[in-house]
Order: sequence, then structure tokens, then C-alpha cells
Amino acid sequence: MNQSDVDNDSLTLPIGAASRAVGISPQMLRLWENESLVKPIRSPSGTRYYRKEDITRLKRIKRLREVEGLNFAAIRKELGTTSSGSLVDGWQDRPSLKDMGDRLRRLRLSRGKTLKEVAKDTGLSVSFLSSVERGVSGASVASLSSITKAYGISVREIFGAEFEGLSPVVRPDDRPIMEWQNGVRYEQLAPRGSLMDPSYIRVPPHAGSGGFYSHAGEEFAYVLSGTLVVELKGQGTYWLEAKDVIYYPSTVPHRWRTEDEEAEVLYVNTPPSF
Repeated sequence: MNQSDVDNDSLTLPIGAASRAVGISPQMLRLWENESLVKPIRSPSGTRYYRKEDITRLKRIKRLREVEGLNFAAIRKELGTTSSGSLVDGWQDRPSLKDMGDRLRRLRLSRGKTLKEVAKDTGLSVSFLSSVERGVSGASVASLSSITKAYGISVREIFGAEFEGLSPVVRPDDRPIMEWQNGVRYEQLAPRGSLMDPSYIRVPPHAGSGGFYSHAGEEFAYVLSGTLVVELKGQGTYWLEAKDVIYYPSTVPHRWRTEDEEAEVLYVNTPPSF
């Protein structure tokens, strides 16, 4: 690869642009490289260039440092090293129950909370929270929303599904994904920092959010296909068919599910709070 190849490659960024995209200093990028956390490509003159997958990995490293307080050794264990060029990451698509539980336990400990305190904050039982942390049980959309709210982070952060777009266009392969054990799948359609938080949601038959949950903002759902059943606590239950739209304050406790067929939904929340 020669210098012009690197400069003309729209998928690579020099160290200054990479540091701005991730939100850390160039010095920190060099430190993380020395710790085998990232391995940028080099031009013949030695200039560092960061690929699209490097930027994604760097944002995950930043989150593990700032949100969970992990040291370099723990991050290498979580993501793997880049000494062989591998970009190991167990958080694309659906995390295992053990991975999710380990992450939630680290978050709780980093906040200095006991299971009893989290149970009080969320309304969930100590036994349920313990089983989730041990990887015995999975957390639904509703329960995970309650847990992350208690830790002061978004659901997207626990999945590592936030991104900062460098283009106004988001291609299908570029969408960060959140997928639950019941097959509910969110694909994020806009970068972090947007005023709206649009997602494509696929809900398999007989799946849904679990219990009621609420958060700041307003939201609407446009059903692309199938039937989505939305219940607004104290207001009613609504069966939405393709092309139907529902709009409501996110502060109203709500839950949703499918029946015998899969549903595809365009969902928008504003401001981003999920």
C-alpha cells in the first residue's frame, strides 16, 4: 500500500481525524496502540491510519474505560488483542447470557451498588438481578431498560450500539445492532448526537418487550409489516397493522408484543433516551 492509496481510501482516517471521531486525544490513541488494544495501518513513512473497524473498536474501548472503569488488561480480555490483526468482539449481534451478566455485574460494582439497592431502584427482585448477572436468565427490553436507567446509561451503551456517523448516509452494514435472547432486534439508523433516535425493529412471533417500561421523551412507531400489539398503561391496548402509526409520550409506561407473525417496525424516540 502506498501513501496515495491510504489518503484516497474513504474508509481510513489519519490520527487527528480518528481522535476527533472517537473523542479522545491522539496521545491516548498511541497509548492504546502500545497496549495492543488497536493496530492502525501504517503508510511507508510511518503515518498511522485508522480503518472503519478500528474506529468502532476504539469507541468500544472508550466505553469500557469510561462507563465500566476497566483497566487495559481487562479490556484485552473482553475484546482480545490486535497483535495478530484480529478484531475480536463478542458484542456484535446478540451477546451471550454470560457476557451480558458479566457486563451488568461490572457496571453495578463500578457504581458501588449492591443487588438490594439496584432491586429497590428498578422494582426488580434481587433473585432475578442475581440470575441475570450469573448468566442464568436473560433480561427483557423492559427489565434491561430499568437496570441501565439505575446505572445512568442507555440500553445502547450496554450493547455497545452507539456510533458517530461520518456521513449523512447509514448503509445496512453500518447499523449498530442490539439483539435480545428472544430474537427482538434493533438496528440503529442515526448516529449519536442526533435529535431523533430512529431504529428498525424486528419482532419475531410471540416476542416483545416484556413488562412495562418508560423513559424520557416522545416516540412513535410505524408498522412496516405484520401486527404489533402496543399497550399504554391506563390508556388502552392497540393492534397495529402495516402502515399504522402510534404516537405517545415515552413517560407513559408501555409494552409491546407480537402474536402469530413477525412484525417489522420503524421506531423513533426523541430525544434519544433508550
